[in-house]
Amino acid sequence: MKKYIYLAASFAAAALCGCNKQNPVQTIMHEPDGCAQIALSLAGSRSTKASVDGTDVENEVGTVDVFVFFKGGEFDGRLDAYEHFDTAPYTLSATAGDRTIYAVVNSEHSKSVLETISTQTELLSKMATLSSQKNASNKPGLFTMIGSVNRTEATSNALVAGVNSVTVTVDRMVSRVRLQKITRAFESSALASQDFRVDEVYLANAESVDEYGPGHTPAADEFVNKLGVPDESYDIWLRRALSSTLANNESKTLTDASYSLYAMPNPVDTDSEATPFTVRNTKLVVKATLAGKALYYVIPLGAIRGNTTYDISELVLTRPGSSDPEQKTEVASCTFTLEISPWTVVPVETETGRYVI
Repeated sequence: MKKYIYLAASFAAAALCGCNKQNPVQTIMHEPDGCAQIALSLAGSRSTKASVDGTDVENEVGTVDVFVFFKGGEFDGRLDAYEHFDTAPYTLSATAGDRTIYAVVNSEHSKSVLETISTQTELLSKMATLSSQKNASNKPGLFTMIGSVNRTEATSNALVAGVNSVTVTVDRMVSRVRLQKITRAFESSALASQDFRVDEVYLANAESVDEYGPGHTPAADEFVNKLGVPDESYDIWLRRALSSTLANNESKTLTDASYSLYAMPNPVDTDSEATPFTVRNTKLVVKATLAGKALYYVIPLGAIRGNTTYDISELVLTRPGSSDPEQKTEVASCTFTLEISPWTVVPVETETGRYVI
C-alpha cells in the first residue's frame, strides 16, 4: 500500500538523507524510499578521458552544477536535490526513485542564481551567452556544456538507497566552424597576375545566445556581425585575421586550433540578403583584396547545431568574390557564340565615284 506523509515529515526525511534542496511548495509527498547517494561522473569531457574531438581548452571543465528532478507522478519536473561543485569528485544526496539528473558545466550563472531553481522547466529556460564562453586568458574556452540522464524503475536503474554511480554525457552548447585551407586558383590569366591577399575570415549573422533546453527561437536582436559587418567585441569567437598574400595556385593552411570559430546554435536555414536585418542563417565570410579592391567570398552554412563542427576542408577561389559581405558569391556558366560583323563600307564620295588627285 502506498504511504503518504505531510510536508514537515518529508523535510525531516530529506534532512536525514542529506538532500541539498527539497521542494517547499507541495503540501504532501510520497514517503521517500530511502537516501540515494549519487557518485556522478561526466562523459564527453577531458576529465573522464573520453574520446572527444577538441582541444584541451575546448574540453576544459571548471564548475559543475548538478540538479536532480522528480520524474513522473504528481511531482514530475520538481527539484529533489541540487549541488554546486568547483572541483571533482561530484557526489550528492537525493531521495530514491525515478529521477532525471542534469549536469551543467561551466555555467555563467552563479550558485546563488542556480540554487533558486525549483523546476526542470526553470533550468532549461536559463540562457547561455556567447560572450561568456571564454577562459581566464580571454580566449574561447570554458564552454557551457549540459547533459541529462533518466534513472527510472521502468529501465531498471532508478535511484536506490545507497550509492548510485551515474554518468552524464554533456554537450557543448556552442557550434564550431573550421575553414582548414584556402587556395587561390584563378582561371583567368589576367586576374592570376594581379596582387591578391586574404585578409580575414569570420562568421556573419551569428546567434549570440541560446537556452539550456531545446527549441530556442532566435530573435533579430540576438544576432551579431549582422549583414556581414563584424562587431569587434565578438572577435575572439567570430573573427580571425590572416593577412596572407597568395600567388596563383598557392594555398594558406588554417588547421591550427586557434583558427576555429565559435557561435551559438542557429536553427534558421533560410538564406537572406534583405535589409533591415531579419533572422537568417549564419554565413562564413572570407575577406580578400584583389589589386587593391576589397572582395568577399560568402558561404551560407544553413542551420547549425550545438556541439557540432562544420568543416570546410578547402576553399578554392577561382574568380573574384562579391563586393558585398552579405551577398553569396554566384558562379554562372555561359556558352559564347562569336559572330564577325561584316565591314561597314563608307565611300568617300566624289562626283564620279572615283577620287583623282
